[in-house]
Amino acid sequence: MFIDNQELYTAIYEQTLGGIVTDDAQVRKAVLAAISEATSYLNGKYDCTAIFNATGDNRHPLVLEHCKSMAVWYILRVSNAGVIYEKAKDYYTLAIGWFKEVAGVGASGKELAADLPLKQVDGVVKMPLRAGSNPKFNHSF
Repeated sequence: MFIDNQELYTAIYEQTLGGIVTDDAQVRKAVLAAISEATSYLNGKYDCTAIFNATGDNRHPLVLEHCKSMAVWYILRVSNAGVIYEKAKDYYTLAIGWFKEVAGVGASGKELAADLPLKQVDGVVKMPLRAGSNPKFNHSF
């Protein structure tokens, strides 16, 4: 699995997690939901199978951290943890913002995650085609 339960302790204290969840299945569901949501943002451009099947040090560190934040959010939704809830919501919002920026091109026009594997079909990188133009010029006011 992309994230194991022990790794969540870098995003939430073990005793806090233990006070919220009753079994490992709840944690697994939260992790799977986080990975599924991250995949929904990255799937058009990146090879999500390669990203989320990576293990150990081969995992993209920022994707890993953002997925942990998202998993913690899914876990904390069932609690009444007060301040922790607000902090988790903030981290979740930041994670989603990052994934949205990576799915497109960041506001600066630079690739934010140039080291993520791109989606390929038969060895050829598949990129969604984007085209556009400036709005039509109109002299009348």
